[in-house]
Amino acid sequence: MKVEQVAEIIDANARMAYKHAYSGGTHKSEEQRKRMEQVEVNDLVTVTLSSHVSAINRVGYLREKFHDKHNNECYLIERLNGKLAEWSDCKLIKVFESYVF
Repeated sequence: MKVEQVAEIIDANARMAYKHAYSGGTHKSEEQRKRMEQVEVNDLVTVTLSSHVSAINRVGYLREKFHDKHNNECYLIERLNGKLAEWSDCKLIKVFESYVF
């Protein structure tokens, strides 16, 4: 399986899980949503606000959090293909292993 296909699967499953947790309306779904929103360095993450970008560019490992000169929160993401990307002004969600396949 190509890395692009893996990224599409990860992204689709994570987004679906987040949407379900966000709209679930139960205590359990609220807790799940909060866990997905608590991203830490080295977590596998996906960017939620940019579905027009291919998944290979949205999914990766969070390597660093920092603030730019305008005090925007920025993220350094190592994509699944090994390339680094810098994201800012976006929302990340944690991808749990159970969402991958």
